[in-house]
Amino acid sequence: MAANASASFAIPLLWLLLLSVVCVVSASPILHLPNSPSSVQHYLIPRAAGFILNNSTGVPEVFDPVTRVPIPQGSASDGSGTGFDAPAAIWLAFSFVVGLPMAFAGFRGWRFTTGVGIGLAAGVCSWAALINTVSATGISDLLLTLITIGFFGLGALLGVFEIGRIGGIACLGIASGLSFGMRVMLLKSELLFSGTDLYAANWVITAVLGMAGGMSMISGSIQRTGILFACSSVGTFFTFLGIDLILNKQAGMSRGLRFLFDRNSSHIVDIVSKGYVPPISTQILLGVSLVLTPLLTYLQHRLFPQPFSRNPERDDIIRDSVSIDVNMSNVSSDGKRATFLQGLWDTARGKSPNRFSL
Repeated sequence: MAANASASFAIPLLWLLLLSVVCVVSASPILHLPNSPSSVQHYLIPRAAGFILNNSTGVPEVFDPVTRVPIPQGSASDGSGTGFDAPAAIWLAFSFVVGLPMAFAGFRGWRFTTGVGIGLAAGVCSWAALINTVSATGISDLLLTLITIGFFGLGALLGVFEIGRIGGIACLGIASGLSFGMRVMLLKSELLFSGTDLYAANWVITAVLGMAGGMSMISGSIQRTGILFACSSVGTFFTFLGIDLILNKQAGMSRGLRFLFDRNSSHIVDIVSKGYVPPISTQILLGVSLVLTPLLTYLQHRLFPQPFSRNPERDDIIRDSVSIDVNMSNVSSDGKRATFLQGLWDTARGKSPNRFSL
C-alpha cells in the first residue's frame, strides 16, 4: 500500500517540478546601471544574448545586440498597483485570506488546503509567465491581478475535489519550499547572492528547497511533518506579505519578488535602475516569518493530532461495499450519477465528529 501511495505521488510531482523550473528560470542576471552618465555602453545578459545599455545621455536606453534596434521600456509594476489602489487592495486581502488560515489551521483545512496548493501553482506560474512576456506597454495592473487571481481560483477549484487531492498536496509541498527559499533570498539587498554571476544561485537554492518540500510529501513516514511545515510556511509567507504591504506598500517584499522573478527585456531599465533595497522593517518581517514557520508547524502538530487524510477507514470501506451490493439493484441511472458526483466531493466519511474542516 505504501509503495502504491509513493508511486501515485511521484508521477505528478515530477511534472510539477518540471513546470516549476520552466516558470521560474526566465533569464540570467543583469547588471546595475552605473551612477555616472558618462559611461557609454554596458552589456547585460538576460538570456542567451546580450543587451547593450547606453546611458551616455543620462536617459538609459536598451538596444538589441544584433540589430542595434532600441527595445522599448515599460514599468515593472507587474500587477502590484500603487499605494492602496484596487490591485494593491486585492493583493492585500488575498494575502490575509490565504495566509492566516494556512498559518494557524492549514492542517485541518483539508479541501481548502489542497485547493490552495494547486491554486498557488497555477497563480504563480501564470503571473511569472505574464510579467516576463508582456511588451513595454504591457497590461494594466488591475487586469494582470485579476488574471492571476483567476488562475488561482481555477486551480483551487480543482484542488477541492478528490481528483485533485494528490496534486494539491504535492503542489503545496513544492510551494512551501519555494516560499521559504524566496524569503531567505529577499533578506539582503539585491538578493542573497548579488551580482551578475551569482543571480542564478538564488534560484538554484530556492529550487532545491522547493524540491525538498515536494519530496517530503512522497514518503508516508514524514508526510505528516511535510504537510504541517507546508501549511505553516505558505501561511507565514502570505501573512507577512500582507503586513509588509501595509507598512511598506510596493517598496518591500513586493519589490523583492518582482526583482527576483522579472527578467523581461522590456523591464530592464526599471529593474536595474531601481534594484531591490529592502527597508529594515521588511528584513525584520522576513526574519520573524522564517522563525515562526517551525514554531507554527509544532503548534499545528499539537493542536491537530488527527491525520490529514479524510479517506474512509478500512472497516468503513467494507461496510460501504456491502451496503452498495445490497442496494445496487434499486439504484437508478440518476442515482448513479448522483453517487459519482458525491464521490468527487465526499471523502470525509469516517472522520471523527470532533474534527473541524471544510
